[in-house]
Amino acid sequence: MDQGLDPAFLQTELKKQDEWAKAIIFDEDLNVITQKNCAATKEELAPYLKAYDVRDNTIGAGFVLLGEHYEVHRWHPPLIYGRRGDADVGEGISLARGICKKLNGKRVLLLITYELPIVSARAVPQQINFYNQFIGELEKFDIKQQ
Repeated sequence: MDQGLDPAFLQTELKKQDEWAKAIIFDEDLNVITQKNCAATKEELAPYLKAYDVRDNTIGAGFVLLGEHYEVHRWHPPLIYGRRGDADVGEGISLARGICKKLNGKRVLLLITYELPIVSARAVPQQINFYNQFIGELEKFDIKQQ
């Protein structure tokens, strides 16, 4: 019987995502499962748990990761994403949240960043596939109730 997510296996799979600059997988209790180039602290990850609560708050505050601020311009639960920089130099960020049956139905979040020329149209579908294949099932949201 499978007893949770395998951090070593997930680390190996994250390394294969060579178009992602950074990635971190953590649960709703701020336990980091694994990461790639992203040694974020629990304090820095805590605001991501509230990112799905109120659209305006999340877009207004944006995201901060490893001391860098990112503007959030898309709030489409279970995905929230944005970017920092300009048209020439920049880095995108995307947050995905779902349910992990391997962790008794706990919410697990996958946060990734991607640098130009990689854009959200490419990275976000990769993130969705990674989540569904290796972590669990992305949450279903009723936006009307948000």
